[in-house]
Amino acid sequence: MARLWTDVIDPQTLTGYTRRSLAEYEADKGSLARWLPNREIAEMSARFMVGGSGLVEEARYRSFDAEPEFGKQPEGKRVTVDLPPLSQQGIISERDQLRLRSADNDIRTRILADATRYAVRAVADRSERQRGTVLVTGQANIAQDNYADTADFGRDPSMSVTAGTLWNAGGDVLADLEAWYDHYVDVNGVAPGSLVTSTRVARILAANDSFAVQLVNGASRPAGLNDVNTVLAGLGLPPITIYDRRTSNGRIIPDDRLLLLPAAVDPNGESELGATFWGQTLASSEPEWNIAPSEQPGIVAAAFTHEGIPPIRHTFVDSLTLPVGANMNLSFVAKVL
Repeated sequence: MARLWTDVIDPQTLTGYTRRSLAEYEADKGSLARWLPNREIAEMSARFMVGGSGLVEEARYRSFDAEPEFGKQPEGKRVTVDLPPLSQQGIISERDQLRLRSADNDIRTRILADATRYAVRAVADRSERQRGTVLVTGQANIAQDNYADTADFGRDPSMSVTAGTLWNAGGDVLADLEAWYDHYVDVNGVAPGSLVTSTRVARILAANDSFAVQLVNGASRPAGLNDVNTVLAGLGLPPITIYDRRTSNGRIIPDDRLLLLPAAVDPNGESELGATFWGQTLASSEPEWNIAPSEQPGIVAAAFTHEGIPPIRHTFVDSLTLPVGANMNLSFVAKVL
């Protein structure tokens, strides 16, 4: 039988450490939360409006003393998505349990923190992979042997394309970028603020003659990333953001893709594109965990012990989380290689 283990650290303190560890890990690795920022909610479901072109109907002039007309409500539909549990346990080995008996408080705390940190990183990587899936496919697709579900956020099919001629086969890079930029503006009424792609695609761009730097003697040299961004800025296109994050299951976003997205925001800010919702778990409201109601939404953690020979002790990191697209047309993806 498992019971809460608070000899070293209580759930409230371990939860605080877990949230700091998650934020630090995401900042170090670089996260797509810059486009699907984190939002904590005291619910198990996310409710939001999906769809809409991003354009509002123009107001109409009226005659003096005449009653103003009512405007139309924005297009779209209200959607509710259940947030699935994303959790992992961090085992504390028998060797570490032996060390805990005679160690000082700092070492005991560090042993539990280490076990928790690995579980936090596992949760962070899976959440990040789900963000990438949403941005690339327009869906939150989960296909595991123990759990499967799909939430379709309604992206227009025209916002996912393949270059007519792939860029590593002689495609017209600038013509493609300008055409995709114009289409993005036509659909959304706003310009993209970010061009997110891999190092591999960025190197293809830099090697393209369109970005070659002309020298004073009439010769030229291949462009660097700054040179590429200078040319893009001159055409009114957003700068390149390199994203190459990997997990144990490989790349988050395939290295042959290019994404046009809104400007990046604070990972805990707001974006019209969508958000990564972190709900309130059942465990967080357990009285023994002693987590304040205002702190219960979001990722939480505690330590447990199991009777047996030898006794098993572990940390438990728990969350209800899913990235969702409120306006997936703000995410344009192109296969370019």
